[in-house]
Amino acid sequence: MRTSILLLLACATAACGADSPARDSLVAVVDTVDGVEHLSYPADPASPLAWRFDTLAVIGGAAVDDENYQFQNARLAGNAQGHLFVLDGQGKRILRYDERGSFVQSYGREGGGPGELRMPISIALGPGDSLWVPDMMNRRITIFDPVGAGSRIIGGAADRGMNVSDVSLAGGSYYRTAEAFVPRASADGEELPVPLVRYALDGTALDTVWRHQPLPSNEVRFELGGMPITRRMRPAYAPALRWAVLSDGRVVVSDSANYVLHIILPEGTIERTIRRGPPARPVTEADREAARERERNLPPPRLPGMPADAQEFRNKGAENMTFADVIPRITNLAVDPKDRIWVGVSMEKPGVTERIDIYDTAGRLLGEIRNPAFFPSLLYGPNLAAQITKDEFDVEQVVVMRVVE
Repeated sequence: MRTSILLLLACATAACGADSPARDSLVAVVDTVDGVEHLSYPADPASPLAWRFDTLAVIGGAAVDDENYQFQNARLAGNAQGHLFVLDGQGKRILRYDERGSFVQSYGREGGGPGELRMPISIALGPGDSLWVPDMMNRRITIFDPVGAGSRIIGGAADRGMNVSDVSLAGGSYYRTAEAFVPRASADGEELPVPLVRYALDGTALDTVWRHQPLPSNEVRFELGGMPITRRMRPAYAPALRWAVLSDGRVVVSDSANYVLHIILPEGTIERTIRRGPPARPVTEADREAARERERNLPPPRLPGMPADAQEFRNKGAENMTFADVIPRITNLAVDPKDRIWVGVSMEKPGVTERIDIYDTAGRLLGEIRNPAFFPSLLYGPNLAAQITKDEFDVEQVVVMRVVE
């Protein structure tokens, strides 16, 4: 359960600045357009942050012969006291651990009744540390009492059925998108926008905070074992909708290929826009072939009547892939308990976090973590982080760490 391993997320300041000296502070060019503050930072290196992550506990793994430490398809949430909640997607349950990684209790079981889950997709903490779990197959959000005193459900956004988005809570509201499991097009073939919506705690829709317009998808038709297959595939390297909620209910959004962040008020008004260079780089033929190879190597889905070894499903996908023109700069986005904004940045490797930028809510760039080993799966508690990883036997674990600044 415990380990003395020291995971370093960033190198020391002196070493980080050896080949590319940073300014003491990177100052933004500030402009105001229609009441919206625009902060533009150059691509120059910012002050390096010599932060490290000290390992406190390792939860789970093949060597642990206890069902309370076994999970698969995990998602995480954590409270201010340092308790970690692991959504076990495969086991249809939630496992709670204290700040030392010791098991406390579990919630939920498989099924369609009260307090039961069929396809839980994410987890978030609500008022009083209530546990909010969107359940795609049950088409609802199940809310568990933190001390195990029961559960309740709400509909609203969950009634959309194929909604696979996360849920976040802040400022007396919850937020989620209406993103579909597969790309959706309107009657005239145009890609439907993905709205990010704010809801009251009873499930009543309040405001559309943001609308993300995906790039047009590609429809692929073929037969597999005599079964007609239709796939709608989004272009490889298309910008994703990334968002995180600040404690006062404002939302940080990124959905473009270039490095652009918007800080949005709960009713949907843009308060501040942050940009940083360099612009997104063009997609190369090597990038395209790497994306095709990844598609070929993914396991095929277990559709009814489809052979389990249906490699042709992936091969057809690879043959018919379309591509965005440029590689998105932003790979990850998170808000920590101090309301600092963490931005994962790709420099050369598509989709790989090669730098982490840290901002305050006023848009001031506090510094950057260079050559990070990972982007944290969760930032929680007074100074904690957690990372979902796998052991040498490919079994999921959660590493709990203290952030030392």
